[in-house]
Amino acid sequence: MPPPRPIAGQASAEYVALLAVVGAVVAGAAAVGSPPALAVKLAAALRHGICRVADGVCTSSQARAAGLSPCLVQARTDRERLGGRMLVVRLGRGDALLVERRSDGSAAVSFTDGASAGATVGVGLRLPSGPRVNARGGAGVQFSAGRTWEFASFAAAARFVRRWAPRESLGGEAVGLLRRACPICRRRPSPAMPKPDATFHEGGGYGELAAALRLGLRSAGAGAEEEGEAGLIMGRRVARGGRVTWYDRIDVEAAGRLGAVLGAVQARHASEAALEITSVHGRPVELRVRAAARWHGEVDLPAGAGSLSDVTAVLRGAPAPPPGGFGRRVEVEVALDLTDPANRRALAGAAEVLALRVRPSNWGDRLRALAERLDAEGAVDVRLLRVGLEERDLGAEAALGLVVGGNYRRTQEIRDLVGAWSLRGGGGLREREDCVSA
Repeated sequence: MPPPRPIAGQASAEYVALLAVVGAVVAGAAAVGSPPALAVKLAAALRHGICRVADGVCTSSQARAAGLSPCLVQARTDRERLGGRMLVVRLGRGDALLVERRSDGSAAVSFTDGASAGATVGVGLRLPSGPRVNARGGAGVQFSAGRTWEFASFAAAARFVRRWAPRESLGGEAVGLLRRACPICRRRPSPAMPKPDATFHEGGGYGELAAALRLGLRSAGAGAEEEGEAGLIMGRRVARGGRVTWYDRIDVEAAGRLGAVLGAVQARHASEAALEITSVHGRPVELRVRAAARWHGEVDLPAGAGSLSDVTAVLRGAPAPPPGGFGRRVEVEVALDLTDPANRRALAGAAEVLALRVRPSNWGDRLRALAERLDAEGAVDVRLLRVGLEERDLGAEAALGLVVGGNYRRTQEIRDLVGAWSLRGGGGLREREDCVSA
């Protein structure tokens, strides 16, 4: 009696045959001019077959069975900022709306109110030959508070935004203040917003620097400009069920030393990094480190057989991003289970330094110990996103013995998920088709 064929091998062979059939049908349909709807269905079937053969995460049920959280497939942010200046003093007020859609169909809506106060100074120099140099710098403090609501569907979140977003904008808040201040304008009390599922508060300092070089009249329009901004922000997020998360926007160089994957992203000119510690009823349960960088082109990760070293090699070998990053962004998250005593011990040394803002002589050893645990036990998630950005800036300034000015800026950003991959301890990298197909 011949030995039975392995089930996994049989399944792979069957899917390879299926892919061949689907590929032939797609090719034939393209030759005769297939309707777009049919082409889309055939392409989806082909992609799903490849996912099955490559041992990817192909459905939401597979993701839940593997202990994977839903992916963020789209985020839309609408920010408003109103600022004023008198002499060297600057004051600012800002609002933000964030709408997030996940791969399981759920969504979240967040409203944020912020304020800032600081000082700014500028200097200028004009040489006899014509070139002119201007520089401006400033520093201050900023604070913000926000609320988040969770929804089972994106449609429910959209209805919530249509109902409450106008009132939460800068213009809506100004109208509300006028109505409360004017007895004649008062109407019946406005309905209260539903209770949020989570609240957050954050604050810290910021610094900014801008410089410009302008050449003489013979080279009108020629010159160069540089701008930079840095901040030190800490925050606290409180959700239902006793879940509390403290987060800190850390230096990208420090984040790059927390393991191989984070180091690979930092090497590609990472612009953002954050560290989060979450506890439930006072017990630490998770450390999460995030990093993001502008990207050029696509990410081709070896799903199905990829290891941590494979992921690192791909991220380090990507082309250097040109200015603007061609609308691409790579985000990496590494999470560590803090219910494991060894992981808690590795975090303790670095957490003390982050809290005290000092660097002892063994700072490097503490970071290496934490990086080793993140590499060995961390859960890695990689995302490639397409970013669209639109800005509107209005401002004016007068100097008649007293420098007075103001400006209004509105920024709209949309991030769409292009690809997602997950790697868990003891397994290989798996492509998240369940995320992209949502």
